[in-house]
Amino acid sequence: MKVPSLPVRIMAAAVLLALALVGLVVREGMARQQGQEVVLAITGYDPRELLTGHYVRFQFRSEFPTGTPCPPGHGGYSRRPDAWVALKPQGDHHVAAGAALSEAAARELGPVVVRGDIDCLARAAPETTWVILNLGPERLHTDQAQAEAIQKVLLVTRDGAANGYAVVSVGTDGKARLKGLTAGGRRVDLSWF
Repeated sequence: MKVPSLPVRIMAAAVLLALALVGLVVREGMARQQGQEVVLAITGYDPRELLTGHYVRFQFRSEFPTGTPCPPGHGGYSRRPDAWVALKPQGDHHVAAGAALSEAAARELGPVVVRGDIDCLARAAPETTWVILNLGPERLHTDQAQAEAIQKVLLVTRDGAANGYAVVSVGTDGKARLKGLTAGGRRVDLSWF
């Protein structure tokens, strides 16, 4: 049996890797489209990483008046891969209802469950309670002008009420996948094609 030449083997490997990458993108795109869409309040960060391209970095954070109790399970499952967060609708978006170590226990807290955990912080001035969700997605890559415009809106509202929202798809696997952002009344959707 004759072994193909080195250039043919390199080309075959490149084609195989390209097909695998296309398959991954298609699979994630289908999971994003088939998941349950939720909208979560976000605040911005000031990105300074030069080698990662232009992006908007954000944090899932809801603010409540002081005295608002933290959701059950906050802080107890920090970064554990088996933790789940329950979400419940509140007006036009979703907020954390609690966290648990099983999907079934999280479903008892709220109708939508996603892998992740919750941090809860009380601030003295202004008097607010922050509920921060750690769900995975934390940035949206986009062109420079769009990233700077969105980031500007998010940074202005960093210490006040949320003016930005992330549109997230929660798949049957419990994974949160970013679909887009809404900032300053303008929605930017993530699209691969």
